[in-house]
Amino acid sequence: MDILIYTLVGLHGVMVVNVLLNLATLSFRRRTRSSVDLPSVSILVPARNEEHNLPRLLTSFLDQDHPDAEMIIYDDQSTDGTWEIIENANDERIRGIKGTELPQGWVGKTNGCYQLSLQAGGQVFLFIDADTAFQHPAALRHMCERFATRPPSTVLTGMTLLQGGGRSIVSMVGALIVGCIPWWMGRHVPASTMSGINGQCWMIMQSDYRKHEPHLFARKEVLEDVRIGRYLHSKGLIPILDDVTQDLTVHMYGNFSEAWAGFRKNTAEILGRSTTTSVLGLSFYVVMFVLAPFIHAPLVFSLLFMKFVADRVTRQPLGVTLLAPVSFLLVVGIGIDSIWHRSQGRIQWKGRIINVNS
Repeated sequence: MDILIYTLVGLHGVMVVNVLLNLATLSFRRRTRSSVDLPSVSILVPARNEEHNLPRLLTSFLDQDHPDAEMIIYDDQSTDGTWEIIENANDERIRGIKGTELPQGWVGKTNGCYQLSLQAGGQVFLFIDADTAFQHPAALRHMCERFATRPPSTVLTGMTLLQGGGRSIVSMVGALIVGCIPWWMGRHVPASTMSGINGQCWMIMQSDYRKHEPHLFARKEVLEDVRIGRYLHSKGLIPILDDVTQDLTVHMYGNFSEAWAGFRKNTAEILGRSTTTSVLGLSFYVVMFVLAPFIHAPLVFSLLFMKFVADRVTRQPLGVTLLAPVSFLLVVGIGIDSIWHRSQGRIQWKGRIINVNS
């Protein structure tokens, strides 16, 4: 038992230090912008049945003061009014691609992003989800200015402002990003397994994208953002984290049920690529984040500290933070549900069965 306690104390200590260093790094990047001429930017948006989200995104984009920006939206065989909204945008900066049947061996989002990249002409590609929105007219310009200050041989990914329903679940995204990845190391992260990107928001030079074609590499992946981040790291393009909580909002889910279903589709992949590794990953999570305070009571403070910092970074309500024990437990339930559905080939999202083995 003593060995287990010492191990948990050590791991929690590393996590707390990592959180503090990440917090300092995000604070620094938030204040860093370049005064150089802005590059042209293509904002690339995959969309499937997003009629309730796209008007908010399009309105916010049309308000942007960036002098050379375009938005291209890929309508992935939507069955609602998504295409009509794109057609009615009535602005030369916005154009759409009418998607066709999903190619064999591709996941919908990776195919959509790849098709978008083929049509984009900006010097910089900004990939965002359809449920995002710019918060103020200078948001895109500020993001591009910070992108221009990034170290050489890096890509930029964003810590977004998370809103919508199911926040007891959604807030764990921030906890995972802030608590488990050493962003403070910048371009010196030593291993690709310690890297990743947030698929809700990331930026890359067109030349780097064309050279490595990350969506082609990750075409089969339901957890494409983590795989792409690790792939780019292996190619010498290191993902670094930018705080865009004051620039970009993500309205992730409408309610708790939608949030559960959304996290079900990829939690098993986060935990491991096979059922065995997923079960082992979930077991480690249970010991580290659920059982740890029962094994050694003071560890409850490190867990609450991590969640408190992550929730402040992503500007979650204090009530969400106070429900941190519930959030940690919900991940266990979602993990079990996700592992089971994946093992049965029943992972589904927006009317499609996602076959992670295809």
